[in-house]
Amino acid sequence: MKTSHAVLVSSAVGAVAIWFAERRHRQRLALDTAHIHQRLLSDIAADPEHRAIWALEGLSDEESKHLLCCNRQVSFLSVKYRLGLLDKAGLRVQVRVLMEREPFRAYWQRSATFRDEEAGDRVDRSFNRVFEDEYAAMADADEAVGRLLTSA
Repeated sequence: MKTSHAVLVSSAVGAVAIWFAERRHRQRLALDTAHIHQRLLSDIAADPEHRAIWALEGLSDEESKHLLCCNRQVSFLSVKYRLGLLDKAGLRVQVRVLMEREPFRAYWQRSATFRDEEAGDRVDRSFNRVFEDEYAAMADADEAVGRLLTSA
């Protein structure tokens, strides 16, 4: 092998190694940030004074607790999706199960616009679309059931 080919191959291998190291670093940062966020949400949920600071106007303390719990679960799914631990199909299954529960539908109704505004990249936007699709599907199903009940 010529020296120029060896240098070229070595450079390519080095570039790939750097790319993988950078990817791993970004994943580690996402995981560390998610851990901090989960602890913060746990602290807020456990402390009434802290909860009062973050409470949304017009919500009872119990409703605020539910929203915090939902936010924790949604944030957990978000980091799993970002790290590749959930593919889109797996995420859709998880979200469908969440949307069967009224507190998660209430959470998404209140938070969808904010989550769209804070979406930083295509992964966040893809994640939000899955939630929005499943929320809409559940709303359509609820509406169909309501029509059936009122017509009977």
